[in-house]
Amino acid sequence: MSGFALEPMAKDRAENGPFLAILFLLAGMGLAILWSASCGFALSMNQTSDFFFVRQLRFLGVAFLGFIFLAFFPLEKLRAQIMPITIIGLLCLLLPFIPGLEDVRNSGNRWIKIAGQTLQPSEFWKPISVFYLAHILDNRRENGPDGSSLNGGIPASACILPFILTGLGCVIIFLQTDFSTAVICALIALSLFWAAGAPVRFFIGTLAVGLPLGVLSVLTAKYRLERVLAFLVPDYAPHGKSYQILASMRAIRSGGFFGKGIGLGTLKIGSIPEVQSDFIFAAWAEELGFIGVLLFLALWGFLAWFAYRRAYRETDTFRSLLGFGLMTLLLLEVLINVAVVCGSVPATGIALPLFSAGGSSIVASGCICGLLVNLSRGNEAGERKTAAKNDDAGMDAAFGAMGRGADNV
Repeated sequence: MSGFALEPMAKDRAENGPFLAILFLLAGMGLAILWSASCGFALSMNQTSDFFFVRQLRFLGVAFLGFIFLAFFPLEKLRAQIMPITIIGLLCLLLPFIPGLEDVRNSGNRWIKIAGQTLQPSEFWKPISVFYLAHILDNRRENGPDGSSLNGGIPASACILPFILTGLGCVIIFLQTDFSTAVICALIALSLFWAAGAPVRFFIGTLAVGLPLGVLSVLTAKYRLERVLAFLVPDYAPHGKSYQILASMRAIRSGGFFGKGIGLGTLKIGSIPEVQSDFIFAAWAEELGFIGVLLFLALWGFLAWFAYRRAYRETDTFRSLLGFGLMTLLLLEVLINVAVVCGSVPATGIALPLFSAGGSSIVASGCICGLLVNLSRGNEAGERKTAAKNDDAGMDAAFGAMGRGADNV
């Protein structure tokens, strides 16, 4: 019985090779297109052509350290400290409002500056909130009849505290003038409440309050309203709010089927302001074409498939919810970023994981990937203990059934 119980787990560990290969391939692709996309903008800043590339390499080195640490650090030890980590994460969200630490850009208090380096605390709050919700919802969840993950449910009363805590994080991020990140955090939280089995009335109440507030926040902020108008009517401001989207769409169309080749794109230079940041996918599509877009989507699709399958197979609810939430976070950021670049949704400030230039984004993505690898590795000792426990439970049930059968006779 024990060998049979461990067979799916052995298969999961055997899948670590392809999982890691896809991660490193995506990171390499991101570096290649970042070098190509950023050289023109770097020269316009009187910097060397590889300025952003070298800087991203440094950030990637830090991200790799975070990746290695979280890939091998015991999850249970990390889980034991999740409450103080969550409180520290919330307090860090307040740092951009402290004079002397704030780094205001485009009227947004999203960054802090320490020793000449900028940091965006909300990027790290996203995985922290996922870890916290996986922990607290596991503790408060009612087990399903078979005890497996993502079955059963959670009472509405048990949703109140995690809802308040994660909602507070969303409110602080919203006050940083970062509406898109606040929405991402809210969507991730709702997805985890759904996976944990929260009742329908919880979602009805949340949406009844959240949707009107969301609409009101768009209507009462001029720059958000202009972005929505630019999306609905692209000709509303072709040289203003719509300019970047229209230029991005032209670059994507110009790539054709096979693309122009790495380093040979032309519309990325000057046409798309700061293309190395949130609009780097436009440079990828111009230089790699439709084939490159398919490759990009296929790699992220395979990565999601590996992660979700592992989360579905996981017998521990906490690990299952954590894997589901972290992969959903990455996938949601990818889909929203690509949708913005393609003109399918209004412009946001969501970076493309493993591709966009920026230290906070790449380090946070590295930490998320490290946790996913940790989950895919599993804890062999814990798995054997769980398998033995399941065998004992099965034997007890079998002997109990035999006893009941003897009594009936």
